[in-house]
Amino acid sequence: MIFRMHRILVAAALLILTAFPLPAQKIRSDDRTVVQNVLTDAVSMLDTEPAKAMAQLEYLDKGFAPDDAVKYYLGLIYYSLKDYKAAEEYLVAATRLDSTNIWYKDALAGFYSALGRNREAADLYIPLLEERPSYYANAYTLTLIGDRYLATYQDSLALDSYTKALALNPDYSPALLGRAETNRMSGNIPAFFADTHAFVLDPTMNPYAKCNYISQLLNHADYNFYRTWGAQLDTLVNSCVRTHPSDSSALKLAGSWYYSTGRKEKGMEYFDSLLEEYPDDLSSHYIRLSLLYDGGNMKQVLDECERIIEIGGEKNPEVIPALTTAGDCWHAIGNDSKAMKYYDKVLRLEPDNANTLNNYAYYLSLSGKNLKKAQKMSRTAVGKEPDNPSYLDTYGWILHLLGKDLEAKPYFKRALVYGGKDHLEILEHYSTVLEALGEKELSQYYRGLAENKKSSAEQ
Repeated sequence: MIFRMHRILVAAALLILTAFPLPAQKIRSDDRTVVQNVLTDAVSMLDTEPAKAMAQLEYLDKGFAPDDAVKYYLGLIYYSLKDYKAAEEYLVAATRLDSTNIWYKDALAGFYSALGRNREAADLYIPLLEERPSYYANAYTLTLIGDRYLATYQDSLALDSYTKALALNPDYSPALLGRAETNRMSGNIPAFFADTHAFVLDPTMNPYAKCNYISQLLNHADYNFYRTWGAQLDTLVNSCVRTHPSDSSALKLAGSWYYSTGRKEKGMEYFDSLLEEYPDDLSSHYIRLSLLYDGGNMKQVLDECERIIEIGGEKNPEVIPALTTAGDCWHAIGNDSKAMKYYDKVLRLEPDNANTLNNYAYYLSLSGKNLKKAQKMSRTAVGKEPDNPSYLDTYGWILHLLGKDLEAKPYFKRALVYGGKDHLEILEHYSTVLEALGEKELSQYYRGLAENKKSSAEQ
């Protein structure tokens, strides 16, 4: 980064400004000789007496005509104090007062770069590079400029800038990634993979950022892209794990990639490695839980839920998904008493957990017991998510069981608006309510929709 602070070592304790005696004489605003003398004196004190230097500079800034050098040094001081708003105002003012001063622009560009405002930094570095190519032609600046060109779809200029950066530093990963993205956007996929692979193999790059980039690439790869370039995508994933063999994000990336592309056994191997490396990591166990749930083995799912609860502790809100899943599993097995115990544990941790309230209420409705309790729970769930068709169906069905079919009907109509037509059970429930209300024709219509959906599912 090119940002010269002229060795300003301004300690916060010294900058609690006390009354500083200013020159007694009245200085005319056009008295440049005196202004220059005071400015020179202030600059000489920047390292040794920063508080006095700052007081002198602010005196000049407030009492005299705008001076570019005064504003420049005040900008540097305020930057060192981390007052970035004031620093920017002073540095911008300095460059406006003297647009030919290369060091003012350099300081402002460095300021923007330090704060991550790369586009603004690049807009300053582009003309600086033209003015002094020997000074600004470095990998960092050229990559920053390349990013700016890429953001404005100037692919050829971006590619040229990245290539120049890599000529100076062949291992500079930000330039490699920038050139890779430029090639991808312009359709040069072989060149894209070549640069991306070099980027992945860089052990100094943050593995999480690296995996995040690859994940985005994989998520946006459609079937045709995968069919053509699947081997190269595998290579990227494998190289990432090889470069960071014990990193959790790399192992998750590889496990998810292979599992989602139908190579479940290899995906599970990576997830097993993840748990070997991080046996107490809840997120790793939750990944395993979701895979086991997908496999349909309820005993394994319940065992994994218990492991998560044991690691996290029953009073830890992070175990709520495991408690909920355990409750759902026990209900699926047919043991509602155990299911309710898990739901009670969830509600002790989070009384307004909409999903648990809905499931609890629905399972109570199936038993025909505690319908008033079920209604209260379901009403709370609907209040939390009023457009959730499953929650609306549960509440409407409980009202039906309580003999309140007229009250139930609007909830089913709303459920249908928000996707309920795709749910067999909602169609069946609505048909039953309509029949109870004497609306035979409409009831038969929704019963027919339910039967057609059931037939389609069985085929």
